[in-house]
Amino acid sequence: MTLFVCFFYNLSAQSVSIERIMSDTDMKDYVWAIGYGMTLEEADKNAINTLASHDASITLVNKSKLEDKLTTTGHQSAESTSINAASVSNMYLENVRREVLTDQEGQKRVLRYISRKDWEARYSVLKSKIEEYIESGKYASLVEDKLRYYTWANVLLQTYPNHHTPISVDGVAAKQWLLSQLRDILTNIKVSVILVEKDKENRNYPYKLYLDFVYDEEPIGYLRFGYFDGRSFTENESVKDGRGVIQMSQLPSELKLEINCVNKELARQMDPSVYVLLQGAGSATFEEAKKVVPTAEKKDVVPQKEVDTTAKSTESVVNQKLEESQKSYVEIKERVESPVTYDNIMKDVVASISSKEKVEIEQHFEPEAWEQYQKIVASGNPTLARTPEFNFIRHDTLTICQSLPLKLRFHGNHSFVEDVVFRVNNRTHKVESVAYKLGAKTEKSIMAMDWDDAARLTLIAFLEDYRTAYCLKNLDYINKVFAEDAYIIVGRVLKQSTRKFADTPYSIQGTKTVYSRQTKREYISHLRQCFLSKEFVNIRFEECTVARGHGAKEGVYAVQVRQLYYSNNYADDGILTLAIDMRNDVHPLVRVRVWHQERDVFYTAEEMIARTVSVYDGL
Repeated sequence: MTLFVCFFYNLSAQSVSIERIMSDTDMKDYVWAIGYGMTLEEADKNAINTLASHDASITLVNKSKLEDKLTTTGHQSAESTSINAASVSNMYLENVRREVLTDQEGQKRVLRYISRKDWEARYSVLKSKIEEYIESGKYASLVEDKLRYYTWANVLLQTYPNHHTPISVDGVAAKQWLLSQLRDILTNIKVSVILVEKDKENRNYPYKLYLDFVYDEEPIGYLRFGYFDGRSFTENESVKDGRGVIQMSQLPSELKLEINCVNKELARQMDPSVYVLLQGAGSATFEEAKKVVPTAEKKDVVPQKEVDTTAKSTESVVNQKLEESQKSYVEIKERVESPVTYDNIMKDVVASISSKEKVEIEQHFEPEAWEQYQKIVASGNPTLARTPEFNFIRHDTLTICQSLPLKLRFHGNHSFVEDVVFRVNNRTHKVESVAYKLGAKTEKSIMAMDWDDAARLTLIAFLEDYRTAYCLKNLDYINKVFAEDAYIIVGRVLKQSTRKFADTPYSIQGTKTVYSRQTKREYISHLRQCFLSKEFVNIRFEECTVARGHGAKEGVYAVQVRQLYYSNNYADDGILTLAIDMRNDVHPLVRVRVWHQERDVFYTAEEMIARTVSVYDGL
């Protein structure tokens, strides 16, 4: 990301006279503004806001259509819109000068001015930023990423003046091109209610609606949305592998929901210029992001009852696609012929979540697995996200039970849909470990490798455990899985003040990514502090590529994934590369862990393997 830095100079003596500047009323050579206030600070703040508002063009209009730029479902005063315009404009200003003028009618006066050359230069930076987002959207493989990049480009485009160098894409004006792309994407996102259950004992929200989200008939990997639950608008709902679940106080004939196009929380960390534009704007969206979805008629509502894990799945596009995806690689796995014992275990687990009566299940777990499971239950307040359909797969001494779909809700109404995998010992018939399942596309990319079943399943299990450890803030596991001499490169998207003093109502921030090498001890210590400050952590892996070593590197695996890190106070999106030593598959070790904000075409999973050199028992 580009870092925007704003420099303000307080120069009492200028080579150009103040009279010359203020006489430039047509602002050919200088852009200037005078601020008034009871104090110098107030006068200076007003001068900066007035200066930055010149040529700032932000349109935030209620109930407009997609063609009318950005819309808002909230209320915003003209004053807050002006502040937003000034704040964003200030991000691109350099060499702003100040002169304290004589008082006038008892008020302090401050002149702020900038040369026309420096004034115009800010738009070249803004132009590059917009074009960067457009290119990122073009090459993004996931529809949710395309939507975010194009939306951010469109938001920034509202501050770009018409008289500056035009921005075009493939010979089309950027505004029209972006709106066309966004219209097509949002129009092709289809949402449907596939099942409605009613729980008579839940007086506040008795209706549970199971939703499908597809784009061009394919399940959407990850998406956030909000909806009207019958009483208020609920935000921060999420979709995983095309599946979502919500609860409502009443069941109307139509469900009203809204696709989250802007990812405001991610923007806050990754692009403050977008984030500032959205402050005070309510729930900024596009008209096509608002979906009106028919619900089942009341006669079609089924009562919530004991879940039958062997029941036929509800007919839906998402279920059909996921089943087809499973068939492409599940057939080569060793299936369990008589899964009755394992199915009974899972029925008890499901009952413990869905039943109003207490169901004891601790006897099905080994102590460590029980502790893991309790963390999931305690931290996420789970409910069933869909009727489970379990697959039982033999892997070495274990049977993998895939998977229990849960909706987890955290403080601040943040919710996530997760599939939980249970691994049961074939001899003791007790659950040995519990983990969050990988996304369907990530798992499929590993199972598509021309490796033996054991290698693929072992790698999948490792990545599930690795991801789960961060989500559950399990430092013991992380400490155990990293080699003592592990090569660790960490990166963090930082906020950096771009002012020497606060001169606007908002603290404007720039961004930069700082990389550093850490020892295992430093890394674990840093994680401990991070986890203490977070109410929850959610990590998702997408765009997975893997490689396996041969010869002297047999048993060494490299994995490169796009990692989306999301918590209550921090978010980032980057490329995580791991070198995993599985020569002792009972105790795999992370030998290399590197995080980059952007994908490096010269640093791939294959390149990681090529660079790895075997030295005695280490790497």
